[in-house]
Amino acid sequence: MWVLLWGAVTPTIVVGGVLAAVLVVTVFPFPKAPWTWVVRPWPTLVLTVRFLWDLVRASIEVSWFALRPSGPPPSALLRIDLRSRSELLMTITSELVCLVPGSLLVELDSEEGAIYLHVMSAATDDDIEAFRLSVLEQERRVVRAFAPRVERDAVCSGVRA
Repeated sequence: MWVLLWGAVTPTIVVGGVLAAVLVVTVFPFPKAPWTWVVRPWPTLVLTVRFLWDLVRASIEVSWFALRPSGPPPSALLRIDLRSRSELLMTITSELVCLVPGSLLVELDSEEGAIYLHVMSAATDDDIEAFRLSVLEQERRVVRAFAPRVERDAVCSGVRA
C-alpha cells in the first residue's frame, strides 16, 4: 500500500514503508482476541464441501428467479437464534450463510446470540422453516469444525453454549 501511495518502487520507499509498518504495529498493537478455537480436518472438509454445494445450488436457484417469467418470489426478514455464544463462531456462521446467494446478513447481535437475515425465497412457512433449519445446520457444521470440545458438545447436543 505504501508503494502504491508513493507511485514508485525505489529502495528508499520500500524500506521506509517497512519501517513505517513496524512503527505502527509497535505503537498500536492489536488487542489479544479472547477466542479459543481448534481446526478439525474432517469436519472442516465436510463444512467446505457442503458450503460449495450450497453455493452452486443457490446460484442456480437465484438465476432461475432472475430468468423466470413471473416476478420475484416473496422475501422475508428473519431472526434466527444461534446456539453458540462464541462471537467468532457466530461470525463464521453468518458469513458462510450470507455468502450463499439468496440471503443477506442484516445484523449480528452477539449479546442475544441472534442473526437477522433477509431471505429472498420465502413464499411459504415451509420455505422459511427450511431456511432456518439450514442456518442452524450450518452453525452445527461450523461448531463441529472449529469449536473447543466443551462448546462443541453443548451445541451439538442442542443446548445453548
